[in-house]
Amino acid sequence: MFLFFILLAQKFGKESFGEFSYYFTIASIIFVVFDLGGEFYQIREFTKKESLKLFHNILVLKVFLAIIVFLVAFYFSQPLYLLILIFSFFCDSLISLFRSSLYKNGQYLQESILTGVEKTVFILLALFSSFAFQSIVWMYLAFVAGKLVYLSLSLMKFYKIKYLFGSFRLLDQSLLKSYAFNSWSYVLHALLVIIFVQIDIVMLKHMGVPFEEIGLYSAAVKIYFTVVIFADIMFKQYYPKIASLIQDDETDSLRKYILKIQSTNIYASFVFSLLTLVFANEIVSAAFGSEFSESGRMLTLLSVIIVFRFSMYTYTAMLSSSRLNYVKLITSLTCVLANVGLNFILIPRYGVYGALAATVITEFILVALYKISSYKIVFTNYIAVKEILVLFCVFSLSIIFYEYAIPVQGKIFVVVILSIYLFINKSGIKKALSF
Repeated sequence: MFLFFILLAQKFGKESFGEFSYYFTIASIIFVVFDLGGEFYQIREFTKKESLKLFHNILVLKVFLAIIVFLVAFYFSQPLYLLILIFSFFCDSLISLFRSSLYKNGQYLQESILTGVEKTVFILLALFSSFAFQSIVWMYLAFVAGKLVYLSLSLMKFYKIKYLFGSFRLLDQSLLKSYAFNSWSYVLHALLVIIFVQIDIVMLKHMGVPFEEIGLYSAAVKIYFTVVIFADIMFKQYYPKIASLIQDDETDSLRKYILKIQSTNIYASFVFSLLTLVFANEIVSAAFGSEFSESGRMLTLLSVIIVFRFSMYTYTAMLSSSRLNYVKLITSLTCVLANVGLNFILIPRYGVYGALAATVITEFILVALYKISSYKIVFTNYIAVKEILVLFCVFSLSIIFYEYAIPVQGKIFVVVILSIYLFINKSGIKKALSF
């Protein structure tokens, strides 16, 4: 995905990159409608009782909702770029159904192979499109191709054709209604998360900020999201077990497991955030070119959020797999309102930096509220000393690296200190990573 952003930015420039970011945001919001809570909800339901009947009914429901979305989009004559992205997200929604089943059954290797094939096809087509066709439409189509390959392989391996002929036997109207109705909190929460994370792009566009500046801001955000993918990978490893412990009401085991995950997240977030802020300018220059040099300074400030994101996934797992998803919903709504309000105040005055400041502030509020909300399930701790030290260190360094042009020697010094720290604490890190 990150390589795609690099190709798009370098081949088509800041304006096209900003335009893509805008359409991608709109498609992400629409995607929530037919995803029905995605993996959060699906893994929870499969943990209770996974069956072909449940799988098939979810599949049919998603297809039905997607058809409605496309009919509405065609009626309002939406741009071709947006329609391609909507279809790509629809494929993602179907992929999440197979992925949820594989994760629930511990088949991580099979899923990683399918994902590897999907990403390989995606990148190869993106490379071919950028060099052979030099057409941005083909770049958008690359999103669809890899996902169609993933679905084709999944259908051949895990979904037999005879199931399609038994559609009417497998369909259950009461099950469809129950699943759709009970998914509302997950759908609404996913919508709030998308708005919270990406509404700044839409607001920047509609508040008069040109696509070129949006492209600079988007480049920094895309790198940040690429880094926090590691938090998402870790989340997918421990989420099924957390869901199982909560379903079985094993409070003591859950508390010990959460504390171990918290320890892992502290070490991981410190490493990723520190490396990102130290080498922000170099990362941006290597990825997007000198045209995007201002994005490096933005990324330096955004690196603080990496610490928040790693912590947040732990509490998200707890709330999503419990009966307290409504608490997560209220928390997310509060942060969305805060984020939109801050953007309205800060964007007219500071432009893209106003959007950046609003993001950092509301991310901090979000993780704090999620942590407090998780106490309703199991109390772990208020805040660890290591968390305070990591936050102080990353925040201080981000300000220093933003304000001053640090020479290479200074950056090497920081990396050496980090390496010494990791070496001294290697036994603790190894123990923390053993979840």
